[in-house]
Amino acid sequence: MNNCNISKSMWKKANKLILNGVQTYSKSPIYIASEAYPIFVDRGKGAYIWDLDGNRYIDYPLALGPVILGYSYEEINSAVKKQIDKGILFSFSNPLEIELAELLCDCIPSAEKVRFFKSGSEAISAAVRIARAYTENEVVAVCGYHGWHDWTVVRTTRNAGVPSCLNSLIYEFEYNNIDSLQNIFDKYYKKVAAVIIEPVGMYPPKNNFLEKVATITRKNNALLIFDEIITGFRLSVGGAQSYFSIKPDLSAFGKAMANSYPISAVVGNNEIMKSVEDKIFISSTYGGDLMSISAALKTISILKEKKVNDYIVNLGQHLKDGLNDAIFKYNIKATCEGMPHKSFLIFNDAEGVSSKTIETYFRQICLKNGVFLGYGHFVSFSHTEDDIKHSIDIACQAFDKIKEALQKGLLSSLLKGIPAKDVFRRY
Repeated sequence: MNNCNISKSMWKKANKLILNGVQTYSKSPIYIASEAYPIFVDRGKGAYIWDLDGNRYIDYPLALGPVILGYSYEEINSAVKKQIDKGILFSFSNPLEIELAELLCDCIPSAEKVRFFKSGSEAISAAVRIARAYTENEVVAVCGYHGWHDWTVVRTTRNAGVPSCLNSLIYEFEYNNIDSLQNIFDKYYKKVAAVIIEPVGMYPPKNNFLEKVATITRKNNALLIFDEIITGFRLSVGGAQSYFSIKPDLSAFGKAMANSYPISAVVGNNEIMKSVEDKIFISSTYGGDLMSISAALKTISILKEKKVNDYIVNLGQHLKDGLNDAIFKYNIKATCEGMPHKSFLIFNDAEGVSSKTIETYFRQICLKNGVFLGYGHFVSFSHTEDDIKHSIDIACQAFDKIKEALQKGLLSSLLKGIPAKDVFRRY
């Protein structure tokens, strides 16, 4: 298992032809497990993917989150093929755009008006532009990762090519630390256009944190933007705002909305959106792509009809609990955090070995045994209880080997290649 000879050969070729060798940093082997990562996939079906060498894996990253029903899901394929036969992009708009907009407004509490894009970064950037146009302020308070565009990447260590002047407009606050947000408003009084936050990430909100964020933001006449690119349609059909009963002014959705077809949306309050219509320029040739719109319509219909969210949250909880039970059993310095829609496996330094080395060795063992576990885990409607049980069994084997290797001082020598790196560090 886990013979990756073809993938390794292809990786050399990719690095000659493609910037960084990949389209998405998080898919690069240097950020996963350099010598054990399959790198190139051949096909996917349900909860499984097959690499170019024919190895099958139970997949939990799920293309970094867009796959919610399963790979190559028949009902989605049929809807898309039907639309392809009619055409997917025209010189005029199409009624399916209205149909999806109506559906989003019906599902999402904050949605009264909608605009479609292809990526999460686009939708988030559009939301920020709308907020700045509406408030006529420029400072933005951010919490977490919000895409690759200039306005947000300026605060990372990969900010070459981004005008440094943007640094004076973006300030980061800490999740579950309301004082850190208040400090930004105190320092930049009447200058803050928006607060943008992923409503839940690695840790759930504590002490009414989201409610306090909303209160402080509106008290200072700024707009609250929810980054629901991940939480949308996965935590619940209406996103985290529905789950936590907190209504932002603007929101960005994407990823799971169309079961891997590229689409995103900025949605928000009608009065806010209408007031900036003649002030801002937001336009996209592919915003009305009917392939993705038809996939989104069918995906959301299935999510509601088959109660998909209940299913994946239940399985996600089983996965998280099983990993934490295994961590306790083998006395590993690690924890599985997050909520059931997306859990995170976090390792700590142990016996003089870095957390990254231990994490990479864990992935190395899991991948060798056909399970792609790692930093972030999603669950799809195609995963089964047997998949979860088998994955936990493989994780147990990995934890057992980690424990033994640490005790003998051999773990670093057992690692293939170099420890995984972080994509970037925020200031």
